Amino acid sequence: MKKTLTVLLLTLLAVSLFAGGQQQQPQAAAQPVTREINVLLWDDPYPRALAAMLPEFEAATGIRVNIEMLQPPQVLTKTAVSVTANSTDYDVVGIDEGNVPVFAELLLPFAQWPQGQVFPKTDPASVTPKMLNIGTWDGVQLGIPINGNLYVWMTRKDLIENPDYRRRFRAEYGYDLGVPETLDQLLDMGTFFHSNGIANGFGPFNGGPAGVFSEAIYMWHAFGTDFINFVDGTFKIVLDEDRAVEGMEFYKKLMAISPPGAETMAHVERQAAFAADPKGVFSMFIWPAQIAAYENPDTSMVSGKIAYSAPPAGPRGHGAVTGAWAITIPRASRNQEAAAEFIYWWSSQEIASRLVEANTIPARTDALTNPAFVAAKPHLPALAASMDVAISRPRFREIGEVQDVIKLRWTEGITGARDTREAVRMIVRETNEILRRAGY
Repeated sequence: MKKTLTVLLLTLLAVSLFAGGQQQQPQAAAQPVTREINVLLWDDPYPRALAAMLPEFEAATGIRVNIEMLQPPQVLTKTAVSVTANSTDYDVVGIDEGNVPVFAELLLPFAQWPQGQVFPKTDPASVTPKMLNIGTWDGVQLGIPINGNLYVWMTRKDLIENPDYRRRFRAEYGYDLGVPETLDQLLDMGTFFHSNGIANGFGPFNGGPAGVFSEAIYMWHAFGTDFINFVDGTFKIVLDEDRAVEGMEFYKKLMAISPPGAETMAHVERQAAFAADPKGVFSMFIWPAQIAAYENPDTSMVSGKIAYSAPPAGPRGHGAVTGAWAITIPRASRNQEAAAEFIYWWSSQEIASRLVEANTIPARTDALTNPAFVAAKPHLPALAASMDVAISRPRFREIGEVQDVIKLRWTEGITGARDTREAVRMIVRETNEILRRAGY
């Protein structure tokens, strides 16, 4: 009996040891090979909202993600220093659409991105077609447009719904007051509010070079002319002088109904004028990331009083200027599979929907048009409508120099410091010199 008990105990001990070894094996197998990626992004609410979700991605994939967020100019500088043909400090880089050509040869084409092991490869069709161009260069898709950053228009709903203003406007102009669908309507309505001392008619942007460049491109497109196109293998100015002058002259009229200090208004000043000034501003464009500030009831006098729409159309063109970011993978990355997995997760419908709930704007059409979000976020349909008419600024390596020219000469023209035709001619002449020096 004692012998039998001893054998039984030894057998149970062996089984226990074997089972313990078996239990440890799956635990070890569940721990994937340690993978870590470094990500460089711009700093605003959108990537910050994403960063809060990272633990879920890391748990699902075993990939540790180190995100560094900098102001956009610093992202450009850091990318230029840290990403080369043979080495890179980052496995994923966010690139402002205007800088995609600068780094194109250093980026892995999307067609060569590895398939995801946990998350399916992003379908380019999930991005609004006119936004997809942001991540391409010379016909090659290099990255995924990730944020829906483009012009959306906002109009003071409390002003256009006021019965007295509606009656007076119709009596004077012969049509109904409302969200301006055309630039002519914007000027009429803005003039009505400005001349009657009710509100400033328009909020211009005259801050940094990139923003002023966007305003010029918007107006020139509205009046039927492009600025620079890629023609016969090189960049050429295609600006129609008469139409360019027409667009500049129209903006000059809008300046006349703008708030005091309009000549130097950047986003901070525009926000103060629209959302805090007792008189306020009737109508102007906004970048989507800033909508939350305008709708903050604690700091904004116009929270809940804004109607959102696509920008007003011009006599010959309808466009919404984009200012989005593409998420890319450097060719030199040694972690391309993990980098791709991260981007597929980020650009998925589930994450895009959650980012919408966090008051940020992804580039996925299905997230922006989801009826579940529209009731609480009335700006979403306007964003989708803007994406349908999206237009991009010219993109090439020397675009920063060109923006400086536009900033100077456009501002001179719209403020009356220089004749508008002379300003346009100087833009053409000085930009041609930049293109010539660059070898185009």
